Amino acid sequence: MSTKQKIFACALELFSNKGFNGVSMRDLAERVGIKGSSIYNHYSGKKAIMDDICETFARTLDVSRPPLPQIDQMLDQMNAVELFQSLITAYGKKIDRTWTQMARIIFSEHYYNETAGAVFKKELIQGNVAYYVTVLTLMEQKGKIKGCEKEFIATLFNNEQLMLSMQYAHCTTAEERAELAAVMMASADYLFRGLEIRD
Repeated sequence: MSTKQKIFACALELFSNKGFNGVSMRDLAERVGIKGSSIYNHYSGKKAIMDDICETFARTLDVSRPPLPQIDQMLDQMNAVELFQSLITAYGKKIDRTWTQMARIIFSEHYYNETAGAVFKKELIQGNVAYYVTVLTLMEQKGKIKGCEKEFIATLFNNEQLMLSMQYAHCTTAEERAELAAVMMASADYLFRGLEIRD
């Protein structure tokens, strides 16, 4: 692991536990095991580290959304509920310790940090809703769901999943995570079951 990677990993740990404002560059250097001035060989300051965390988190969201050609193929074998549950699963497969730390930082800091706030709004709200609207439009075109207020449904689904994801990022036990994952799946069933067109 390079020194820059160590700084990034230590920043994740410290920011996610103490908050961005609760950690100094000196704290970070001590955790990495380098001189305080050495950090500036890799990052211009704490803001640059936060920007890197936010950009990395945004990339994980982008790759967790299956591309539309893949969604089109999945709809040949799945109904609406199954497809949205598979989207939850695809997102869940990206969750590891690093993702959890990044998510905790974004969720905790988005009110106070401009970069975190921008990622939260652009990726977790606007990006997700736009993606879900596109998926719902494709479902309607393929005769899988009834006509509906797609923007409204996508917003409802995203808001619920986002709130549950915030809780998930702060879970401390496997049991808590399993319970929340079950609620996520049940919410997809509840929301989309009534929209399905059945033979």
